[in-house]
Amino acid sequence: MEEAVTAARGKALRSPVLIVVGVDKPVSEKVVELENVCAAAAAAQNLLLAAHGLGLAAKWNTGDNATDDLIKAFFGLAPDQHLLGFIHIGYPMVRPQAVERPSFEDRTVWME
Repeated sequence: MEEAVTAARGKALRSPVLIVVGVDKPVSEKVVELENVCAAAAAAQNLLLAAHGLGLAAKWNTGDNATDDLIKAFFGLAPDQHLLGFIHIGYPMVRPQAVERPSFEDRTVWME
């Protein structure tokens, strides 16, 4: 288990900035847990968009470490909290070229 923590520490330090996206369990039955997870995922996506908009490189990583209680504890999360993933942010070694994207009209189906 110590090896898993050491490996996670190495991965976490590979980028200048690491943001760990975690979600608490709802404290009230009126709160839908999935809604909290979706809200945190949307916030993570907004972080990625903002980083890319500033010319930074950003990557959302999940994997088996997101469900490992030792890894969660290393990052300060309790076993009953969700670890949605790790967002690595830094400066790109090479700036990607802009790609032509299909129009939304070609990818949207309107239902009546």
